[in-house]
Amino acid sequence: MNLMNLFRHPRQLKDLNPAQIDGFIQQTQPTVVDVRRAEEYQSGHLPDAMLAPLGTMAREMEKVDRNIPVLLICKTGHRSQAAAWDLLKMGFTDVQHLKGGMDQWKRENRPVERS
Repeated sequence: MNLMNLFRHPRQLKDLNPAQIDGFIQQTQPTVVDVRRAEEYQSGHLPDAMLAPLGTMAREMEKVDRNIPVLLICKTGHRSQAAAWDLLKMGFTDVQHLKGGMDQWKRENRPVERS
């Protein structure tokens, strides 16, 4: 992983705020990917999100259809931004992330699942 990608926003990456997420999920039925570590994921994640930590995400995503939209989630939005670079290089074309990450999601008292 290129550490600079934590701070560089890919042009093709779409930012979604928490208020936009429910509608986006209902309309597009994306693959929701949480790129945090397992212990972060277990403390609370979006419903139906799959765990694919940033270090192993590319391997996990090889079996995912590249034509389905992807919604990336992390703690603050930086790791999901870095993950977007990897997905775009892999041929995914419709990539979004939760701007502000789970920190923002929780600040707005949005629902979480625990595993």
